[in-house]
Amino acid sequence: MINHGSLFDLFVIGFYVKHYITAVGAVEEFRWPIWGAVGKKYGIVPIERSNLNNAVHSLKNVENAIKKGVSFLIAPEGTRTKTGELNQFKKGPFHLSKNTAVSIVPVAIIGSFEAKSKNDWRLKPGIITTRFGDVIHHGKYDNMSIGELRDHVRGKITELIER
Repeated sequence: MINHGSLFDLFVIGFYVKHYITAVGAVEEFRWPIWGAVGKKYGIVPIERSNLNNAVHSLKNVENAIKKGVSFLIAPEGTRTKTGELNQFKKGPFHLSKNTAVSIVPVAIIGSFEAKSKNDWRLKPGIITTRFGDVIHHGKYDNMSIGELRDHVRGKITELIER
């Protein structure tokens, strides 16, 4: 799970992960001419954030794919930050984690917001740093509530950002 600073985040992680990995993305992004085509090609699952029933259905599709061995990149903030600060985390990704008993890898991406913020189409030169935290195995969070797990992972990502 990652913090979400810009559209670069998926590509940055793609440089590090050597096996197939896909993601979830806002359904609105699939309407963008190039980005939508790329998302479909790489199996990104669209999430309609404004409709809870549709979002839950999409997460069920993700859950089924995870059970078949597909790895997913998920930003629990649910959207890119508008300020560069870490947003609050949604509960959906943590329901998904508990339902599939997956390991969670906290990841912090630093500098992507400064290179390409949400409300600015310009690209700016800079350095993007990626920090991977220790794997959180299912056995370590099995007895946590959804809220406790959410707060635990957010804390781990915050530590990575501030390190």
